[in-house]
Order: sequence, then C-alpha cells, then structure tokens
Amino acid sequence: MKIRVLPFVLLLAVLIGSCSTGKKALQKGNYADAVFKSIERLRSNPDSKNAIATLKNAYPFAVETLEIEIEELLGTNDANKYVFVAEKYQLLDNMAKDIRRSPAAMKIISNPKTYTSQLTAAKNKAAEEAYQNGRNLMDKNTREESREAFYAFQTCLNYNPNYKDARRLLDIARERATLKVLVEQIPVPGRYKLSSGFFYDQILSYLNSSRPNEFISFMTPKEAKKYSNIDQFMQMEFFDFQVGASKENHKEKEYTSRDSVKVGSATIDGKKVDVYNRVKASLTTHKREVSSSGVLQIRIIDAYSKKILEQRKLPGSFVWKTEWASYNGDKRALSKVQQELCKRKPASAPAPQDLFLEFTKPIYDQTKSYLRSFYRKY
Repeated sequence: MKIRVLPFVLLLAVLIGSCSTGKKALQKGNYADAVFKSIERLRSNPDSKNAIATLKNAYPFAVETLEIEIEELLGTNDANKYVFVAEKYQLLDNMAKDIRRSPAAMKIISNPKTYTSQLTAAKNKAAEEAYQNGRNLMDKNTREESREAFYAFQTCLNYNPNYKDARRLLDIARERATLKVLVEQIPVPGRYKLSSGFFYDQILSYLNSSRPNEFISFMTPKEAKKYSNIDQFMQMEFFDFQVGASKENHKEKEYTSRDSVKVGSATIDGKKVDVYNRVKASLTTHKREVSSSGVLQIRIIDAYSKKILEQRKLPGSFVWKTEWASYNGDKRALSKVQQELCKRKPASAPAPQDLFLEFTKPIYDQTKSYLRSFYRKY
C-alpha cells in the first residue's frame, strides 16, 4: 500500500491555479476543475459569459460524478476507501464554499449543496482506517512496511490530530523505518588526528544535510549508543599516505641582455663618453616541492550479515611549491620577473596537519559523490 494524501488546501490550490474560464476542463470531463476555474474567473470578471456558462453546466455534473464515485468506493473492500471518500466529500464541500464566497457564482448556483456532516463522518472513518492500516503494517516489522506505516499514521493525524496513540506510533514507525548508519571514526596516527577529525566531521555533516530522504540517519559511535540496533557500519581508513615528501630542483642558466646597456665610460679625443655593451648574468633557480598523497578506503558493511555491501578506494594528492633564485653577474641581463624571483626567500612548508588536510580535499569531493550515489537507492 502506497498512498499519499495531499493536504486539502494544496489540493484546492492546484485546482484553482488557472485563470481560465474552465471551458476546456469541462470539455475534458474534469468537472470539479471546471467549477473552480470558472469561479476564479467570475471573481475578476463577474460578467464573463464563458465562465457563467461553464459554472452552470459543470457544477451539476461535478456533484453527480463525485457522489457516484463515493457510492462506488463505499461498495468496495479497498483498505483506503474512506481516505478517498473523505477527499471527495472535501472536494464537494470546497466547491460549495467557493461558490458562496463569490456573489457572481451565487447568482448562478443559488443553493450549493453542503456536505459538512458527511465530511466529518468520512474523516473520522478515514482516521480509523489509516490508523488500522498503520497498525497492520507495523506488525510486519520490516523497514519498508514501517515506512508505509509512518505515512498511514501521518494520514490519520491529518484527519484527527489527537487520534488515540497515533502520534506515539508515528514516532515508533519513523524509528523502525530509518536506516541507521554508524559512521566509524577514522584511525590515523596521533599527529594527524585533528585533520582527520575535521575530514570526518565534514563527511558526517554532508551526509546528514543531503540525505536522499528522512528515513536515513548517519551517526557517530556516541550517538549510536541510544539505539538497540544499527543497520550498517561505514568504515573509512587512509592507506598508503605520505605527508611532507620533499624534493628540490636547482637549475643554472646564463642570460645575455637583449639590448646594450651602459657598462662604463671612456675618454676619446679628450672627451668623456659612455660605453655601451650587452651584459651577462648566471641565474640559478631553486624549486622545492613538498608532496602529500593518500588513498581513502570506504567500506559499507551490513550490521546483521557482516557482508560488505560496498567498497571503494578514492585517491587524493597535493603538492606545495616554493621558488626562489640567485644570480652572479649583471642583473640587467635578467628580466623583471627573474629579478623579482631573486628577491624571494624560500618559504617554509605548511605543518604536517595542514598538508594532510590539503590532500584530503579532492578525496572529500569524490566521497560526497560516491556516498550520494550509493544511498540514493534507500
């Protein structure tokens, strides 16, 4: 049984959402829809001939059709017949109320039929019906049936917010229907514990904020203690990771200035003149790289059978770089960029915890995508 009952206000909003006269709805046999649309048009244009004609023709058909459908439902053994009956009586009652709120509509349908007593009786029976359906589903004690029981109790409470112990059973059904996943802490050496904890918190926060439905709960070991049963274990562990592998590279190259520059002066025929020539410099560039990388293994384990449901390895890496340079000779042989490089000092590499965190960033993005895809089926 999979039944969802739209709140009646939402149902009414859907029906009256169009500003047309309802003529097309009438022609298609959607009589109630035609009634609501014609009333809406009459509110903005009380003299609309199309709306007047539509309401005059559609209302009797709508009433007759819904009453026949109610009779047919009452003659069936459908486990949800009173839910459907209540919906149809609500529709009939809404049509009458809508007509009475429109002076133009009242001129056409002067005495719309009311169904207050029938609607009240149908709601009471629908509440009892949904309640019993929920109890029957709960007896099966499976996660799937508990989810349907939750919706049944929700339907019951929509009709009667204080019906018996439906609210208590709703909470029990929600708990039984929820897939409870214990996300285990990630084992890492002590000096990386802070960064690993940050990664773990990010994953847990993402899982609980973007879960595909309300019937999945991801929890820490501490949170899991209040439950008597857990459905799945999620284990994450970093393998083959290294942090702070350093490598340096030094390259020397000679450069000559493109243009001649002043290199001195000389006296010619008793007159002092500037001397120009191209100059040279030997530039040594230094590059230091600090690499960090690792692989996160994720395993999702069924808590009852201990079977591994999913296993995936996700790699990540990060390379931190610093560059500087030194020279011998005339710096005018160097470009402005090279001269600026010579002014630099070698930077200090980030702390190991920061490097650990950096290589986990691409892993985090992959983990989100993988887990989102896996839990979409629940």
